[in-house]
Order: sequence, then C-alpha cells, then structure tokens
Amino acid sequence: MPLLRFLTLLCCLLSLPTYALTIKGVDIPEVIPATDGRPALKLNGASVRVVYLLVDAYIGELYLENPSRNPEDIYADDGHKRMVFHIMARRVSGRRITSAMNEALELNISPEEMKRHEDKLVQLTEMFKGRLKRGEQGMAEYIPGVGTRVVVKGEDRGIIPGKDFFNALLTVWIGENPVTREFKEDILGVESDKSKEVVTES
Repeated sequence: MPLLRFLTLLCCLLSLPTYALTIKGVDIPEVIPATDGRPALKLNGASVRVVYLLVDAYIGELYLENPSRNPEDIYADDGHKRMVFHIMARRVSGRRITSAMNEALELNISPEEMKRHEDKLVQLTEMFKGRLKRGEQGMAEYIPGVGTRVVVKGEDRGIIPGKDFFNALLTVWIGENPVTREFKEDILGVESDKSKEVVTES
C-alpha cells in the first residue's frame, strides 16, 4: 500500500469515535475529540433520566477534562466540562427541561443562591426555547474563565458568565439531592446500570 494512502487510512481510523457504552440503543462516545480551543473531554458517566417511573426522558452524559468520582473535586476543578441531554422522549419543550432543572436546583442549593442565579436561570430558559425531538441534543458546557455555553440542536445559543452557575447546574445530577440516586452514581461512574450494554474494546 502506498505510504500516502496508508497515512490517509490511519488518520481516518484515528478520527473515528470510540464508544464507552450503549444506553437504550444509543452509543455514548468515550471521548469528545479536542479542538483548537478545547482539550479532549472524557466521559465521566451517563445515565437515563426516567420520569413517572416508566418514561425515558433523556440520557444525561457528563464529560470532563479531568474525570472524577468525587462531586467536590468536580466542582473545584477549573477544566472544561460538558453536560449533554440526549432526548429520548418523543417530544419535549425546552421550557419543560429548564423548569425541571429549576425544581431540582431548589433541592440542592440555598435560597440565597437561587436568588443570585435568578436572572441567569431566566436566560437559560430563553436559550432552551423551542421543542426537541427524540434523538436531538442540548448541552451546557463550561468554558474556563468564560462561563456556560449553551448549545441546542447544534445551534450556539450564547454564554452565561461565571463558573458558579455551571456548578449549580451540576448539582441537579451530582448534588446532595440528585434527580435519582442511581442517576448520580452512574454519572459519577460509581456503578453500572443493568439497562446499559458495555461495549468492550477489542
């Protein structure tokens, strides 16, 4: 095989995503490749958010520059972080997503913090405006020294300044009162759920 052809094939293989696990038929990438403005992000954990005991709402995926099983270490770390919402419901409004987040935040942060983040939560709701269908994604990504970048269905909706706001959002998943205890354990990589099929790398 000519050298140029070999190098081209090698580059293509290296650029293909590797999958850490599969949840409900959805492949979850093990690593989000680096870009010019961001290092590679590694999957810390993922889980399905189930509502009303039987409806799969979304798959939550947490990617970190520096993975950890300790929530306090994750909050303190100044690296890049990304929360991904992979929609599993047939259709859901962005306003419903942020409303549920607000309710969860009230269980995890103080009334003073809720008051401090009030305007930012209104901004977040506006950023998630619209409907998302099964298979579509929304994400909140912390950019060190800048703030939380919100992307919905591939569209950049803007940035909310401050690391404290992203940490507040993280408490919904890994705080003292997470959406569910099992969800928190999965996101932290503490244990695996039986509904997940772990893909073994060959």
